[in-house]
Amino acid sequence: MNKRDKIAFTIYLVVNLLGMAFGITYLACPTVMPYHHRAIGVNWEDLGPGLQVMLVNFVNFAGAAFITGSLSCLIMLLIPFRNGELWAKRAVPLVLMVFNGFCLYVSASVAIKTEASPPWPLSIAVLIVILTGYITSSGIEKPDNIGEEVLIHENRNQKEEETG
Repeated sequence: MNKRDKIAFTIYLVVNLLGMAFGITYLACPTVMPYHHRAIGVNWEDLGPGLQVMLVNFVNFAGAAFITGSLSCLIMLLIPFRNGELWAKRAVPLVLMVFNGFCLYVSASVAIKTEASPPWPLSIAVLIVILTGYITSSGIEKPDNIGEEVLIHENRNQKEEETG
């Protein structure tokens, strides 16, 4: 990897490890997060057991989504990205941007519609960091040999027409 890709790799690695940490936190949470309590506006003990189970399951599912998304990106990062695959240099930040974009949307929605203070500023910061990684990476560039690949393909087709 060149220096720019190493910087992007490090940025994406940190973002994925942060996602794993959030996932583990949400999976290990025996109740909802403090900002969820504030958004609900009712004491936890006053909620029925069925509603408590559903809310905890939603938090656990969010944790599983964080872990799954981070693990998927880590696999792309550790194998094809490190091997210089252009598609991975574009796919890793794309998946991270989409996932964190949804996180921003959901947490901002909670902040706007309730008196809760979810960590939406963190989502903005993470999106900026991911974008910085993409701009730093060579994934934003056109591959050097793309013209050669087109010529090889055209020559192959021409030869097939002549012999066919």
